[in-house]
Amino acid sequence: MGLDISHDAFSGSYSKFNRLRQVIATAMGGSFPPHTDQKLYPNENKWYASWDYTQSSHPGLYAFMNHSDCDGDIPPGTAEQLADELEELLPKIEDFHIDAQLSYSAMVRKLIAGCRLAARRNELLEFL
Repeated sequence: MGLDISHDAFSGSYSKFNRLRQVIATAMGGSFPPHTDQKLYPNENKWYASWDYTQSSHPGLYAFMNHSDCDGDIPPGTAEQLADELEELLPKIEDFHIDAQLSYSAMVRKLIAGCRLAARRNELLEFL
């Protein structure tokens, strides 16, 4: 069992999706649970980012990081914002790898492409 995001944006296990969000949070200067440093992040059920990433400054990332990992959707306009905001983070994500064959930057590029496709079609980006 796993998670699929429509428009071929993501397909994989929930743990793989969680690791993807951990990498994105790290690129944002923060952390996503389970946190590696419990002294800095005592509330392990909440994600954190640097002060540069707020709901008003980065609405796409904010929606994605707060989104359920098992159902729901992201509207087309927010999906487009998410794609733009993820593209800005790509240089910081380049060095993270799952294994020799798959990098997190490849996963993020696939997510960006799915977000852009959903926005172009004016369709919801659905978490299935």
